[in-house]
Amino acid sequence: MLVTGSRLQFGNVTSKPTVITAEDIQKRGVSSVTELIRTLPQNLATIGGLANNRFNGPLAPADGSASNMSSIGALGVSAANLGGMGAGRTLILINGRRMAGAAGIEDGFVNLNGIPLSAIERVEITTDGASAVYGADAMGGVINFILKSGYSGSSVTVQHEDSNNGADFSRLSVYTGYGWKSGNVSVVLDYSERDPVVNAKTGYVTNNYAPYFNGDSTYDRRSFASGAQPGLIDISESSYNWETGEEINYIGALTLPAGFEGRPEMSDFVEVGEEAYRDFVPRLGGPKSENSSIVVNFEQNITDKLQFTADALFTRNKNTQNQLEASAILVNMAPGQYYNPFPEYYFSSWDPGTVAYYYPGSELANGDISYGYSENTTDNWSVNLGLTYQFDKETRLDLAYTTSRTTNKGNRYGYESVVSISTDYNTGGWSCYNFMIQNNRYQGEQATAYQNAFDAQCEVLTSADPDIAFNPWRTGADGAGGSIDPFFFGQESESRGSRLENFEIRLNGALTELPAGKVYYVIGGEYNDDGVDSREVRASTGERVNKTREALFAEMSIPVFGKDLHYPGFEALTLSIAARRDSYSTDGAIGTVDDVPYDQGGQIIYGENTFSRTTPSIGIKWTPVEDITLRARWSEGFQAPEYTSLFNVNGTDSYNTSVTNDPYYDCREFNSCDFDWGSSYGYYVPRITTPNPDLKPQTSKQQSYTLSWNPSGVLSGLTVDVTYNNTKIENEIATLDTLNTLLPFEELVSLEAFYPRDEDGKVAQAMNRTFNISGSEYESIMYTVGYYVYTSFGSFEPRLTYLDNRKSERKAFADSTPISSLGFLQGVDDYKITGQLTYNYQDFSASLFGYYMPDYINDYIVRRYAGVISNPDYAIEAGAYMTFDLTASYQVTNQLQVTFAGRNIFDREPPLVVVGSLPYDDGRYNVEGRTLSLQLQYEF
Repeated sequence: MLVTGSRLQFGNVTSKPTVITAEDIQKRGVSSVTELIRTLPQNLATIGGLANNRFNGPLAPADGSASNMSSIGALGVSAANLGGMGAGRTLILINGRRMAGAAGIEDGFVNLNGIPLSAIERVEITTDGASAVYGADAMGGVINFILKSGYSGSSVTVQHEDSNNGADFSRLSVYTGYGWKSGNVSVVLDYSERDPVVNAKTGYVTNNYAPYFNGDSTYDRRSFASGAQPGLIDISESSYNWETGEEINYIGALTLPAGFEGRPEMSDFVEVGEEAYRDFVPRLGGPKSENSSIVVNFEQNITDKLQFTADALFTRNKNTQNQLEASAILVNMAPGQYYNPFPEYYFSSWDPGTVAYYYPGSELANGDISYGYSENTTDNWSVNLGLTYQFDKETRLDLAYTTSRTTNKGNRYGYESVVSISTDYNTGGWSCYNFMIQNNRYQGEQATAYQNAFDAQCEVLTSADPDIAFNPWRTGADGAGGSIDPFFFGQESESRGSRLENFEIRLNGALTELPAGKVYYVIGGEYNDDGVDSREVRASTGERVNKTREALFAEMSIPVFGKDLHYPGFEALTLSIAARRDSYSTDGAIGTVDDVPYDQGGQIIYGENTFSRTTPSIGIKWTPVEDITLRARWSEGFQAPEYTSLFNVNGTDSYNTSVTNDPYYDCREFNSCDFDWGSSYGYYVPRITTPNPDLKPQTSKQQSYTLSWNPSGVLSGLTVDVTYNNTKIENEIATLDTLNTLLPFEELVSLEAFYPRDEDGKVAQAMNRTFNISGSEYESIMYTVGYYVYTSFGSFEPRLTYLDNRKSERKAFADSTPISSLGFLQGVDDYKITGQLTYNYQDFSASLFGYYMPDYINDYIVRRYAGVISNPDYAIEAGAYMTFDLTASYQVTNQLQVTFAGRNIFDREPPLVVVGSLPYDDGRYNVEGRTLSLQLQYEF
């Protein structure tokens, strides 16, 4: 038996997991594990789908910062986030065993797209914290996917889903098994395809969001940088009137009239305004995906006491996403280039070339050139081996081994100019330049690709030959000038991965028998070795890294009342106790010999960090009367710091930052201001980035209480559950930028640990390092009411769930004011309501689901400092949203079952919420819109 939240062979009765069976999954009408988890009211969808492209989301695409994930690595990643505590605090198990995390992501969360929905027998979910049982990353809860096994026979399932937003889906799966007297083997094969959404069908039709933001033109995201055909030379200017305090903006660009041919003169150019903006909206959103998987389960009784088990999971996810260039190709033409009539330094005192923005619209429309795209292939595989010796009915020894890997390999192709024009002082002419290439910042195949592109682009941007020189003024694809091909190349190639290896031994048994029942125990040990390798991790560590964990654990279930011993008010009482001792060890880079930069051949200096802690858990199940049960659980958690929090291959790094309007040092008085703009003035100081050797592990304390009422008699069939959860996380790991959102500025710059000052009171430096803050607190109450009614014309089962999120807050120090994220786009909803009505009659069943989401505040583009929104006019409320899903299933024959599923059946449009370039919140809205699917399942 596989149980969740306990290593006791018969489970822990003080914990009550939510169980979703394969039948329940079918009733929900979902077509992937990601969609299934999104239906849980406890889950916050922060990672998955288009949300991965958010600029300030958990998987923000690369923007030049080494710590950010590339668009290749984020493609096709999805995660669970119970309670909104973060994906890294939700533990995902497969058959009770760990699985390697998403490729190259140090948070360690499992990519849900690596789990085939068709292979799931049931899902068990606990939200009461299970670190005392499983280890660090179970602070927010555990989701255990139990795969199908022990099957004899075969079944074939075919499904097609039609999305009115273009994201059609098709699946074919086969489940087959064979059993013999002493064992069984079963196999699940699954293949599926999903198309990307068509943006125009989702409501994404413009990039001009100024009307949404009170007419502020700042949020009109159209610009000359989107280019045009013919190209544009941006001559816009901004100035500031110091007398009136007004900012003066001029918007304009130079271009040639449509249809112009030949070599232009300066007098041929005409001036245009913002009417020339190209309102770029990508045709497709999200990737086209292709998923293949195989799951194998094997069981063999070697003797009547010895059993061997093995299960293996392999999935391959292929994703391709068009990169429809939101920005044009920026070309810098040297003076004297055939199609550049402007003299040197005509538009800029520091750039001798002429910069134009060109969008190859005609070439793309004609199919002469292809769009840019990102692609990746992610392989997930996991193998679990187990050997069990059953000494007697209650005593057994389990040996378990798990090995798991996830790899992601991908490429990004697109249009990009890598050439700048600079003065060649040796010849008096012009030369091509690229800082990254000149300083050997690219490596391997990427270096070759960029060098080849640089050489080819340099020729077409400096040539005086009309057939070679690139012409950004052509109106159509057949215009004069050299080819656009030099600007299309492989911009990035990436390989990333995560791995896990786990050994476990445990002894289960019955210690003694009390009047209320037997005392069950389990003791054991575990060794775990996991690691990650990715570009963003290597930016800090210099190389792939791993950590090892040794653990000892024990758990016991003690029946105090029950069976032959019970009294009024104590029909049953069971006590559970668990404890776990974890010891982590991690090696990593703390600098280089003589501070020689690593990318220039510096030799790494290594350091070691070790963390150990014992985490206990106590649980109670009390049945005062036959119909009422109270469960309570108190537990602690422990999580060691991640690699990039501990290690930095560069050791101490420094660059300048500004201190503006320092309340404790008036630079005007000391005549030491580096800038003075009237209302804003200040000075520059070094910002020091360095590892923190004193970093402490994060710890947590969880409380969970569940009251269950299952009356008999006239109310038989009624179930009522009320669950209270509270989690406090202490010593949370954060950065200096985190403090900016938690503390008022005057309090922040007064902290000597982060802003040390000299004898005059002036800030000497800003200390940018990871450190421990007080932490976070999450609190919720979930009410669930269900009723089962049987009649002569079928059974009815209504169920209503109301989740009241009471706290989701963070604070810097023990005496700081907590900052709440309740009711904000980037936080959790105030509450959620889910309703379900199921009807069964003979071979027919139908289920109706309703999902209600309350209104919330869009804080995606606003800044909050100590809880105060800096621009409250832009903290716009998003309206409430409710959708309905309907499924119906009919068993046509003993072999054939037909299932219809409709999600968002009334095609409810989402509230207008501007998130990045999208007019909806992808974390709360399923961008597939209304979907209708038909599934046929045949057994033989």
